[in-house]
Amino acid sequence: MSMPVNNKFGVLLVKKGEKKKQAIPLLEVSKQTGIARRTLYAWQKNVVDRFDTSIIEALCNYFGVSLSDLLEYVPPEHPPAPKKKN
Repeated sequence: MSMPVNNKFGVLLVKKGEKKKQAIPLLEVSKQTGIARRTLYAWQKNVVDRFDTSIIEALCNYFGVSLSDLLEYVPPEHPPAPKKKN
């Protein structure tokens, strides 16, 4: 089952790089946020399965965005059927 939360880290990283007119390496993000590169790589590939508030806060501060700019809820294609009342 896929995770119903999509992160926009990769998109935000590209946009920030476009403003700076150069790609931003994960090492730079790691140094500025204190987040491990391995964790940032998972965010970049959108394979995060646990969202730590300290990481979310650091990324929101780094990009200068709100939570809704970083994460979005993606509802499942087939929501569970409602339970029948007896």
